[in-house]
Amino acid sequence: MKATENGKPRTAEEVIKAYAARIGEIEAELAAVTEEKELLESRLASFAKGGASTGEAVVHRGKEHDLYPGEIREVVLDVLRKAAENTQDGTRRADILQDVLESNDFEDAPRRRAKELKTAVKSYSGMTSAVKKKLHDLGIDPDPKVSKHIKVTYYGDQRYTATLTSSGSDSRCGGKNLAADLIQRFF
Repeated sequence: MKATENGKPRTAEEVIKAYAARIGEIEAELAAVTEEKELLESRLASFAKGGASTGEAVVHRGKEHDLYPGEIREVVLDVLRKAAENTQDGTRRADILQDVLESNDFEDAPRRRAKELKTAVKSYSGMTSAVKKKLHDLGIDPDPKVSKHIKVTYYGDQRYTATLTSSGSDSRCGGKNLAADLIQRFF
C-alpha cells in the first residue's frame, strides 16, 4: 500500500504502526479521563455527605436531628465562633477555626434566637398570650396544665424542659434570669 508524499504511511506495516500509536495515545487519554472522573465522583460523594472541598468531611453528623432547619450546623458553627474568639491570634488553631467559619454560611441562629427570647421575657411577670406566642415561635411550648409553675419543653423534646413561675414577682431581674436559664438549656 503506497501513500502520498504528505507524511502518511506508505506501506501496510506503517499503517498498522500508525494505528497502534494512535490507540496508545487514546488509551493514555482514557486513563487520564477515568482517573479525573473517579476523583470528581469521590468529591461529589463527599459533598453529598456534607464534606469539604478536599473530599473529606470536617465533621460527621451524629444521631441527633435538627429541631428546626439547620439547627445542628448553626450550633456547631456558633461553638466554633466562640472558640475562635477565645483563641490566640496568629496560631494554627486560630487560622483553622477562622478558615472553617469563613468557608461556611452562618446565619448566627443561636445568637438571634437568644436575642428574641430575651426580648420576649424581658419583663416577665406571668404567661401572657403575647409571651406564649413569642415562646411558641421559638419552639418553646408550655405544658397545658397551668399551676403554680409552668413546665415548658423545647420543640416537644422531653430532654429539654424548664420551669417558669406562673406569676413572676420580680419582673426586673426575673425576666433576665429566666432568659439566661432558657438560653443555656435550649440554645
